[in-house]
Amino acid sequence: MTELESKYGVKRILNAMGMSTIVGANVVPPEVRKVTDEAMSMSFEIDELQAAAGRAIAKATGAEAGCVTACCASGIAVATAAAMTGTDLGRILQLPDTDGMKNEVVMQLGHNLNFGGEVAQMIRLSGAKLKLLGTANHCDAFHLRNAIGPNTAAVLFVENGLVHPQGHFVSLEDCVDLAGQRGLPVIVDAAGEPDIRPFVEAGAGAVITSAHKMMGAPTSGMICGKRDLIHASYLQNWGIGRAMKVGKEGIAGCMAAVDLWYARDLDAERQRWDTLAGILGQQLQVCHTAGDPVAHVEVPQGVGLTARQVANVLREGDPAVWVRGANDAAGGRRLALTLRVMNEADAAAIASEIKQVFDNPRPPADNVPFHDLYWSEKRLMNWGR
Repeated sequence: MTELESKYGVKRILNAMGMSTIVGANVVPPEVRKVTDEAMSMSFEIDELQAAAGRAIAKATGAEAGCVTACCASGIAVATAAAMTGTDLGRILQLPDTDGMKNEVVMQLGHNLNFGGEVAQMIRLSGAKLKLLGTANHCDAFHLRNAIGPNTAAVLFVENGLVHPQGHFVSLEDCVDLAGQRGLPVIVDAAGEPDIRPFVEAGAGAVITSAHKMMGAPTSGMICGKRDLIHASYLQNWGIGRAMKVGKEGIAGCMAAVDLWYARDLDAERQRWDTLAGILGQQLQVCHTAGDPVAHVEVPQGVGLTARQVANVLREGDPAVWVRGANDAAGGRRLALTLRVMNEADAAAIASEIKQVFDNPRPPADNVPFHDLYWSEKRLMNWGR
């Protein structure tokens, strides 16, 4: 038992949800923990450390430059601010007052997601005014052309599986083309993407990602892209970014995580997921495609609970199991389990906990809608009690 558990009473969960912030994001690999521990045991000039991290980020991603931020959400605010101020220190200190600056950011309405916070709010934190285009499931190039005006500072593009899957939106390539014709940068929010190089290659001015999700860094994010915009983003540390600064452990850990992530053995990674799915399958009926980081577990017909109810019972257990999704669509009841964060012992324990619920079904004490875990008003208002 860890000191967090024994001394402070914090309960470890069994994570089949993945890298979501609500479950603490990814686990940090030993190689990254080593560098992070080294950083915490000594002092550095932060600008020099950030410059070294920028070189590592640029080398791994093919971008002209990079820097480390506190997280992806702060990166949105910082990059938006940079698009308005450039490297003008006077303007940087002026924010969030944008008087005299181009201060509009345009974004497709269907890209305004709630990730635990709202994309639009992260933009507004910089002082920018947001112009939303199209509808929740549709936006055309003519919407974007019409929206760009004399006060437009940037176009923001969100890459996320939560964007309406049946929707029709302006592609990143078209956004880059249309914005480029007006001399404007496209800022890409790619928080949970496993590889941000395609966004860099597409010509985005700044690509923002969450280093502590896919890559397994300590809590941090990173921005990479065109040198001038990244320089302006870093300079926000002397402005609104000061309230979002990242420490030496986050910078060093991000640097190590980037190196490790982009040098990893993809075949070995896929084989590990297959092994974990096989361990789950020893106790459960599992549907898994070889090389996929997600496995699906069928809820047996005789259990008498919906997948949503099963997910809530698991979350209420000790140890608690958090799953990625619970689908009660016509034709079946399925739990989705993310394999990325599991080790083999976790997989066996998760399978055992799920089987126990199947063998001894009971209704959950609180049948929270699965999508409501992040922003359940009841859970938030009961925090700390």
